[in-house]
Amino acid sequence: MLKMKRHTAPIIASLMMGVMGTACAATDAEIDAFFHPYAKGFPTAPGVKEGVVIDKSNADQFKDVLAPRIYDQIKAGNTSITVGKQRTATAPAAYIAASKKSAAKVKVQFGQGKIEGYEGGLPFPYEPSASDPNAAEKLVWNNRYGLEVPDDISLSPFVWEYRDGNTGKINRTVTFDPGAVSNMGHRTINGPENLPGSDEFYNEINLVVKSPQDLKDTAVLFKRRVDSSRDDDGQLYLGFQRRARRLSTAATTDPFLGSNVMIEEFRGFNGKVNDFNWKFVGTKNILLPYYSHNDGKLREEYKTPDWRFTAFGGKGNCWHQVPWSLRKVYIVDMTPKRTDHPVGHRTLYFDAESFHGTISEVYDRKGEFWKLWMLGIGHPSGQLPEPAKKGIWTWDASSMIDAQANQCTTLNFRITLDPIPPNVYTIEYIRSRQ
Repeated sequence: MLKMKRHTAPIIASLMMGVMGTACAATDAEIDAFFHPYAKGFPTAPGVKEGVVIDKSNADQFKDVLAPRIYDQIKAGNTSITVGKQRTATAPAAYIAASKKSAAKVKVQFGQGKIEGYEGGLPFPYEPSASDPNAAEKLVWNNRYGLEVPDDISLSPFVWEYRDGNTGKINRTVTFDPGAVSNMGHRTINGPENLPGSDEFYNEINLVVKSPQDLKDTAVLFKRRVDSSRDDDGQLYLGFQRRARRLSTAATTDPFLGSNVMIEEFRGFNGKVNDFNWKFVGTKNILLPYYSHNDGKLREEYKTPDWRFTAFGGKGNCWHQVPWSLRKVYIVDMTPKRTDHPVGHRTLYFDAESFHGTISEVYDRKGEFWKLWMLGIGHPSGQLPEPAKKGIWTWDASSMIDAQANQCTTLNFRITLDPIPPNVYTIEYIRSRQ
């Protein structure tokens, strides 16, 4: 028996390593290089130059630098894209320092949604390896804790348009004001480091409907748990009843307020990590909508004294009219574990510098193409003065195209990054504003 134990111990240890990720052995220099993907220059590709217009006549020439469903849409004549100036925005020093601390300590029970030893920044700030069976899930944890939410985001106003996918007619406009997103713990941009509830929740969202009248004061309060093996805490507040009700797990995959977007699809991916099986597809240079806000076409609708929103065009007016630039991208594929999940699988494109989930290609349970998510990311140089000072890539415009229903939902952002009081994420606060 003793002899058997000596032989089986290494096997058990090896199996455990596949479940529990150990602390990173990456050096500070390797982590610094990871955070500065363009330190030695931007990626290049034949014919991809600033000012080049890619449309159905030349789409084949650029197929290798386009996400497959983006290529299909351009080839079909549904849109064209213009190549813009390549830009970079380095993560703040405090965020990089926190990432180095996390990398030395963080452990994840892969496939189970539990993370330990996380101290801020990116939990896995080093290049993924094709030989690592957990590479995709590590990238998803990076997206979860990435600078997409630089501690606090205020959206005022935040305007959603529900459009006919052929004519572009806006059938419904929903305006949220206020809209707020905050990280509860391990904050490195705005103080304090930890807010009340940070032991249980890592991120909280509050969206309050201002118009139309039939939805006025409806609010969604969504709290993401640190332990991704547990259900998140979601509440829907019905203003006309002044009552809140819990959102079921299934509600996160229902159309949000009649739009083409699920709660699970906020930011490209807003689900529970352990609800999916993950596969690392690879690293590639891809054209993404990364640009300075004023380099895009701007519109007059909804404008405020200090902001004009990005315009939409193309088929159904579903495409934000902004430059695209060649970026280093990590590609992962996700398959739901839930047998009743409406999605068959998604392919996500994570930007290597900002870790935004910039593109998501969604397929139904038959494996047929269903929806296309595109998130336009604004360089700090084109944002409002306060976000510009923080030097962080920021949400600028977005759309979800439902190719099967021939509809789309376009999202218009006005962003500030000031600290948000924690009481904003309570039902009592929502009631007090009525």
